[in-house]
Amino acid sequence: MLPFANLSGDASQDYLADVISDELTTGFSRFPDSFVISRSTAFTYKGKPIDVRQIGKDLGVRYVLEGSVQPSGDRLRVHAQLIDTESDAHLWADQFDESRSDLLQMQDAIVTRIARAIGVKMTVERARLAQTRAANPNAEDFAWRCSAALMRTYWTPERDAAYRLCEQALQIDPENIRALSYLSFKFSQRVGHFASSDRQADLRRADELASLAIKIDPDYSPAHNAKGDALLLAGRYREAIDSYRRALMLAPSSIQPGLALAYSYAGEPEQAIAYADKAMRLSPHDPISTWPTFYLAKALAFGILQDYEEALVWIERAEAAAPEMPFGFVQSALLALAGREADARATMQRYLASHNAPIRTITQWKAQWQGIPLPTYSPRFLMWGQKFNEGLRKAGLPE
Repeated sequence: MLPFANLSGDASQDYLADVISDELTTGFSRFPDSFVISRSTAFTYKGKPIDVRQIGKDLGVRYVLEGSVQPSGDRLRVHAQLIDTESDAHLWADQFDESRSDLLQMQDAIVTRIARAIGVKMTVERARLAQTRAANPNAEDFAWRCSAALMRTYWTPERDAAYRLCEQALQIDPENIRALSYLSFKFSQRVGHFASSDRQADLRRADELASLAIKIDPDYSPAHNAKGDALLLAGRYREAIDSYRRALMLAPSSIQPGLALAYSYAGEPEQAIAYADKAMRLSPHDPISTWPTFYLAKALAFGILQDYEEALVWIERAEAAAPEMPFGFVQSALLALAGREADARATMQRYLASHNAPIRTITQWKAQWQGIPLPTYSPRFLMWGQKFNEGLRKAGLPE
C-alpha cells in the first residue's frame, strides 16, 4: 500500500492523500490471511520514483496498491490501481468521485469501495493461480476456487459445482474455515430459495458449519455472515443482525445483504432501506451478485411501509438482475396491493407456468413460516404478512 499522490499542485492538500492512504492501510490489515506493510515503511516511498518489481522483492509483497488524489472545489477524485509485483501487470483500476462536504463520510465511502473491489479481485486472482498449480491442490486451493466461483455463479445452477469445491476442501481439511463458511451458504440458500426438502435439517447444517468456522477463528468475517444467514432463516432476527454487524466490524469493506432483510423482518424497514442504499453506494460495481438481495430487501421494506409503487420498482430490478429467481411471486402480490389486479393476475399466471415456481399454493407458502414462534415477528412485520397473503390471494394463488 503505497502513499497516494496529491495531484492538486497544492502541498496543503497532501493531508487528503495521506489520510486516504492511512485508512486504506488500516482497512486492508483487517483482511483475513493478509500481510500489509506498515504505514511508516510505506511512507518512506512517498514522492520517490516507483519500481513495483523492486518493491516486491524488497518488501516481500505480491501486490502493490498505488493511486492519486485530486481535489477540485467541493469534489475529490481518487484513482487507484492494483499491480502484480512479479509480472508488473495491472490487475484492477478504478476512479472514484466524491463530495468533500463530509470528509469522514467521504473517507469511509472511498476506503470501503476500494477495499471491497480489491478484496474481491485478489480472491479471484488467488483462485486463478491455485488452478494453475500442478499435482494435487490442497484444501486452501479448493476453498479459494470455491469462493471465487460463487462470486460468478451464486444466482445460477452452476453454483452447485462451486460448492463441490468447498466439499473437496473439507475432505482434505475438515477445519478449513473458508470452506466451512462458504459451504454453509449452500444449505441456507436452499431454504432462502424455497428449494429445501427438509428446512430444519438444512438450517441445522448451515448453522453447524458456520459455528465451527467461528469456533476455529472468531475473527473470520465470512463465518459470521454465514451464521447471520442461518439465524435469519431460522427467524432469529435480532441475533442475525448482531452476527451481520460482527462481520462488518471485522471487515468494514464487506457488504451484508442479509442485514437489510433482517432489519425488515425485525420491523425496521427504514433501517433496511438506509443500509441497502449505503451498501450499494459503496460498492456500485460489486462483482458478487448481492444486489438482487438488496433489491428484494428494499421491495420488502417499502411493502411494509405500504409504499407499493416504490416496492414494485425494486422487485422489478431484482427480477431483471436475477431472472432465474421466481421474483414474480412477490411482484404479483405487490401489484395486487397496489390496486393493479389485472396485472397481478397476469404476473401470477406467468409465475405459476414457469418450471422454477417453488410455491404454488397458499398452504405451501404458510408452511415455509411454520416453526418460527410468533413472538419472533414484530407487529409491523405481522401486519405486512397479512397484507402480503391478501395480495397473493387477489393475484390468484390457489389455496
